[in-house]
Formats: sequence, C-alpha cells, structure tokens
Amino acid sequence: MARFTPGFVVAGVAATALAVITGLTAVAAESAPANPYLAGRRAAGSGVTACGHAGVPADCGSGMRVVYSIAGERVWLVSGAERVVRSYPVRSGDPAPPLGTHQVFARAAHGMGGDGAPVEHVVFFAQSGDTNIGFSAAVGAAKGKAAAQPGSAIRESRDDGTALWQFATIGTAVEVVS
Repeated sequence: MARFTPGFVVAGVAATALAVITGLTAVAAESAPANPYLAGRRAAGSGVTACGHAGVPADCGSGMRVVYSIAGERVWLVSGAERVVRSYPVRSGDPAPPLGTHQVFARAAHGMGGDGAPVEHVVFFAQSGDTNIGFSAAVGAAKGKAAAQPGSAIRESRDDGTALWQFATIGTAVEVVS
C-alpha cells in the first residue's frame, strides 16, 4: 500500500486548488469585456514583440507562455499580447527537459533542491523518466545571480524566480527550445 507524507498530501491539495483557481480565472477572463484602453497599445516602439524579436527564439509558440532556451540558458516571460514581460539568464539542469510545449503542473513555495540547497518558487513543467524538471531559485544565491547546481532544476536568481512564480501558474505553457 502506498504511503504519503503529510507534505505530499498538502502539496497535492494545493496543486489541485491552484488548478481550480486557474481554470476559474480563465473562464472569468474570457467573459470579461474587452478593455478599450489596451486595444491597439502595441504601437511601434511601445513594447517588445515575442518570437524572433529581441533575442526570443523563432517558433516559440503563441499566447501567454514561458520560453526556455536550453542552449542559450535564457528564459522569456511572454504575455498574451505577445510582449516580453521579462527576460533573464538561467543555469540549465541535467537532464534537460524535452523540446516542445509543456504546462506547469506543480508549484512549491519552498523546498529542498536535489543538490541539498534550500530553494524557493519551484515551478515544475516537465518530466524525464521519474525526474520532475522545473525552475527554482536557491535561497542562498547572491542577489541577481543564478546559483550553479547539479540536478534537474533550472536555476534562476531569487528576483527572477519571484517574477516567474507570479507569472507561471498551474497550466501556463512552457515552450522549450534548443
């Protein structure tokens, strides 16, 4: 018989609650009237357009998403209006996630990295075998720097981890490119 620790059960309940909230938010967003102030706000020079512009790799999906370049060791947070909200360097983990489209399936505010370092703002989006792959920030990392690590975590600075945590809720698309 499988045994689950209380922390595992709490994480499962939290993930389920976040999924429900995300679904309700999506339904509410679809039924909300369009904001006339935001219509047409993509005038030239007013923002960065995604995919193929400002260093964002080509063929990186569409809509609100996280774009992660394995070789470039960089992340872009792209809004539903196709604007880069934030871009920053990361330290790639091992194994690398499979190329293609994934979705955030679990999050944890705090935890312990595979290297034993305390981490925060863990956002899981892929699996390789039995290994979950996601973004995290080492709590002891210097401000503005992604900590080096072994393991499957894609490490980012604490500031960038906070931005990703706020952006990438359960169900958010993550486009992995080479």
